[in-house]
Amino acid sequence: MKGIFANRSVLFQTGILFYLFLTGVIAGLVAGSLIVAMPGNPSADGGGSFYHIHAVQFCSCILSFLLPALVTAYLCSNHPKKFLHIHIINVRAYLLVFLMVIFLLPVIDLTAYLNSEIQLPEFMAPLENMMRETEDRLTQVTQSLLSERGVLPFVVNIIVIAVMAGITEEFMFRGVLLSLVRKKIKNPHVAIWLVAALFSAIHFQFYGFIPRLFLGAFLGYLLYWSKSIWAPVFAHMLHNAITIAASYTGLSTEFPSETAAGGVNMDSGEWLVNILIAATGLFLFVLCAKSMRKRCLHDESMPGGCVKASSCEAQNHGPDTSRGQSR
Repeated sequence: MKGIFANRSVLFQTGILFYLFLTGVIAGLVAGSLIVAMPGNPSADGGGSFYHIHAVQFCSCILSFLLPALVTAYLCSNHPKKFLHIHIINVRAYLLVFLMVIFLLPVIDLTAYLNSEIQLPEFMAPLENMMRETEDRLTQVTQSLLSERGVLPFVVNIIVIAVMAGITEEFMFRGVLLSLVRKKIKNPHVAIWLVAALFSAIHFQFYGFIPRLFLGAFLGYLLYWSKSIWAPVFAHMLHNAITIAASYTGLSTEFPSETAAGGVNMDSGEWLVNILIAATGLFLFVLCAKSMRKRCLHDESMPGGCVKASSCEAQNHGPDTSRGQSR
């Protein structure tokens, strides 16, 4: 069965991924219904909502994102690991990713605020009201999960919101979808931003679309520079873990990329401070990005490269997108 669709068209392979995704979504809904029907259902006795929601999210991540990505890679490539860019990167690359995530956070905060202030034309008021209501409901769910205090809820939040989301979403969007798009679109920048737009849109949060778009593009460039899925996985997990930790310390009550619609207005002084912080973060982020790009695109067979020599050599002979993504 491995590689049975390796020679089929990109459209066919994308159809396989989409079919598996829809199947996973349906399976996730069924699993979620079974979980809700378990003893402790909050609708029955008022307890267990935090763990029920996380159990549903955990199953949804596996069934909707991870399994479709792994199965698609197995069916559509003779070298699934290389198709998914599963290559080890060194400690220096992880350090650069860590710094870039830190420096990018104020930029995401600022774009999240700007996105939350967008107002549609008056004739689109019904659509805007519907989107704001949806946004408010999703924000309330996020805040309710992050409001749970204690060591166990914190660990559960880290596992589900940070670790599971980071792994499953990156294997789906950067591991498989970006690889398929790169087969059709040779320009890596167009492909990265297109997948980032899909990544943002699938969250169905209009007032978090722009910051999540930038985050998705950043994750795509990490894969492009490092040639390893573990770079965007680590960045995604770190970004979510930082916001969870910030909510527990009182520094933040919601995800920067999920600012509630109609947030608090900033005066001119606050605007200036936030713009300066974001500009400084962006400047430092660009410096780190240039350092990673230089290191990873130098000579990957050398010890200073991001990917180990054996992995790079294998990738340069293997499947589908490695030629298009090298240098």
